[in-house]
Amino acid sequence: MFARSGRFYSSSDSVSADTLIQVNQSHVVVDDVWLWRADHDVHGLVKDSLNPVLTGLEVNGDYVFGYGLAAEHTLGDLLKWNGDHGKTYFYQAEFPYDVTQANYGNMGYSAYAVGENVQNHEAYGVGAYTYFRDNDVTVESGIKAPTHAGVVFHNALNVFLNGKGQCTHIINQSGNTAKNGQSPNYLCDWTGASSFAQEEMFLQ
Repeated sequence: MFARSGRFYSSSDSVSADTLIQVNQSHVVVDDVWLWRADHDVHGLVKDSLNPVLTGLEVNGDYVFGYGLAAEHTLGDLLKWNGDHGKTYFYQAEFPYDVTQANYGNMGYSAYAVGENVQNHEAYGVGAYTYFRDNDVTVESGIKAPTHAGVVFHNALNVFLNGKGQCTHIINQSGNTAKNGQSPNYLCDWTGASSFAQEEMFLQ
């Protein structure tokens, strides 16, 4: 499946959507999906949050499995996973090129956001890529997830592609910073349970 927000014709106006794909049923397989708020269209480079989309994929059903997912340049959380017992096998996301610190970096958005009420979620090969082309933007983490024992990520990463700014962590407060001059950073295994234990130790 392919969904795109952008202008196709020289006479067309800016287009918008809240979400490109929303899954509200349980026991669904989402396979081979590219969800793209276009960074370029028939008029050239897209700037100043034109053709706005907040979220690429939103999953509200339980037992949803995703294979080969990609979301690019949306202006909120690129992926929002609110259903329980979901699994993802490969996900690639690029943060939006044309945002500012005020309207994106300060809002706490991430490339992959698991809902706070989710008790069980497992993901393999989730990558958050930064190319803040127009402004110096810092995002806190590529992935945000609750600290529940059943929330697990394998082989998560963040990558600096080009441009400005940075992604400070991979998952919540774990993982190194993706910034200019830094090689890709990896977290081989992360669980909400171990993260919670580390936070408790830090607080003591």
